[in-house]
Amino acid sequence: MNRYSIILTGLLLSVLLPLKAQITFSFMPEIQGRTVENIYKVRMANPGGRQSVNLVITVTEAKSGAVVIIKTAPFELLPGMNTVPPGAVYNAGVTFGNSRIATVARQSGFFAEGDYDYCFQLYEGSGHSSGLLEEQCFSYELQPFSAMQLIQPYDGDQICDKRPTLSWQPLIPAVNGVMYRLLLVEVKEGQQRAEALRMNLAIINQRQIPMPMLIYPSLANQLTEDKTYAWQVSAYKNELLLAESEIWDFTVSCEKAPAEVSPDAYRNLEDLTKGNFYMARGQILFAFNNTYAESKLQYSIQCLTKPDQAPKKLPVVKVGRGMNQITISLSDRNGFVDGYFYIMDVKLPSGESKQLRFIYKQPEE
Repeated sequence: MNRYSIILTGLLLSVLLPLKAQITFSFMPEIQGRTVENIYKVRMANPGGRQSVNLVITVTEAKSGAVVIIKTAPFELLPGMNTVPPGAVYNAGVTFGNSRIATVARQSGFFAEGDYDYCFQLYEGSGHSSGLLEEQCFSYELQPFSAMQLIQPYDGDQICDKRPTLSWQPLIPAVNGVMYRLLLVEVKEGQQRAEALRMNLAIINQRQIPMPMLIYPSLANQLTEDKTYAWQVSAYKNELLLAESEIWDFTVSCEKAPAEVSPDAYRNLEDLTKGNFYMARGQILFAFNNTYAESKLQYSIQCLTKPDQAPKKLPVVKVGRGMNQITISLSDRNGFVDGYFYIMDVKLPSGESKQLRFIYKQPEE
C-alpha cells in the first residue's frame, strides 16, 4: 500500500510542478536595446499573484564586457502584464563600466555598435537575499541605423504631377514591423521648410505605411500649380521613433517642356547609384564621362518585385568619347510594370560596374 502511495505522490508532483507560475520577459533588443532609457521598457508577464520585487538589468558587450548595470527600486508586480513604474526607474542605481563603449553610453545615452547581451533578473522584495524569481537574457548584434534618404520628388525638383508618388530609402538595418509616417505641407511665402512642416496644416499626414513609398492618397486634395511643398518621412516601431529623414521640398510647375530633354534632367550615374531607388517615368536618364573608345553600353535589367518577369527587347545604347547623356526608353518595352522595383547592372567602357535600382512608373500623358 505504501508503494502505491509513493507512486501516486510522484504522479501528483509531476503534474503540479509545471503549474508553478513563471514570469516571462518581453523585450525587443533591435528597438529597445539602442538606448539606456529604452531598456527600462521591458515588459513582465506575471501569471501569479501580486508581490514586491526589484529588477536588475545587466548589459554586456562581447568584447568590452559590462557596459551598464541597473538596479531598480522595489516596486509592486501585479498579475498580468507589467512595466517598470516611473518611480522605480527614477530611483534606480546605475553603474557604468570602464570601456569606451560604456563611456559612450554614459555620455550620450546610446549604445554604440556591438554584440550585446541584455539580461534581466527579477528578485523578491527589496534586495537580492530573498531569492531570484526569474532570469532571462536577450542577445543582439546592434548596428546603427543609416540616415534615411528621400528619393522622389528630388530636393528642389519642379514637377507637373499634382498627385505624385513619394518614395524614400527604407530603414537600414531592417527591423521587423517597422512603419513609416509621411508628412507633407505647403510652404508659404517667406517660410523656411522646417517652420512650414511644424506650423502649417498637413496636406498628407499618413501613418502606418509599410513600404518605402506612398502613392498619393485618393482622399487628399491634389497639389496646386506654382506652389512649393515640404515633406519628411519618419520610421516607427510601436510608436517609438527610430529615425527620420531630412526635409525636402519641391514645386509643382506644369509649363510645357521642350521637345528635347533638358540637360539638367541627366544626373550623374555615380550619384544615382549611391541612392536607393530612382523613379523612372518611362525612361532612365543618366550621364557619365567616357575616356575610352566608342562602344555599345553593356547593361541588363532585372525585376526585383517578381524576379521571374524579365524585361525584354532592351534598346541598344551607343557610347562615345567624352560626356555621354544616356536615355534608355522603357515605356514601349515589354515586361515593365507600373510600381515594380527593378535593378540595372551597367558595365562602363572602363570595365567598372555600376548598379542602379529604380521604380518604374508609367509616363504622364
